[in-house]
Amino acid sequence: MLNVSDEILIRTDGGSNPNPGNAGCAFTVEQEGKLLCAHCEYVGIKTNNQAEYMALIMAIEYVKSNSMLKKKDILVLSDSQLLVNQMNGEYKVKSEEIKILWSKVMKLIAGMSVTFKWISRDENHVSDFLVRFVRGEKHLE
Repeated sequence: MLNVSDEILIRTDGGSNPNPGNAGCAFTVEQEGKLLCAHCEYVGIKTNNQAEYMALIMAIEYVKSNSMLKKKDILVLSDSQLLVNQMNGEYKVKSEEIKILWSKVMKLIAGMSVTFKWISRDENHVSDFLVRFVRGEKHLE
């Protein structure tokens, strides 16, 4: 079991409306219960699955660019069962577009200690909100 202080927590989400359609990606990075980064980005016309992978890539790139976070264990939480199961080797990667994104993630995390876990959308409300916000479906209150 990891000590909370030794672990970086990443929550990712991506989605499109319709599917494929206007897509957004979001991630948060936390350590010791503190939010270090929240990021959302419109990524054009993509599928839900492409947007999920793009959010993960953005999050890992952020962590790798921050020298304070590089040597930490990482727990990635996502509400995408497909992404989590593919990253854990439980599902095959069949789509050619997803294979490219999956390969990029694998290269990014090579040599890193990364664990992937599925969570419900209710447990991913900040990233989910940010995806809907960047697509223009939600507004700040």
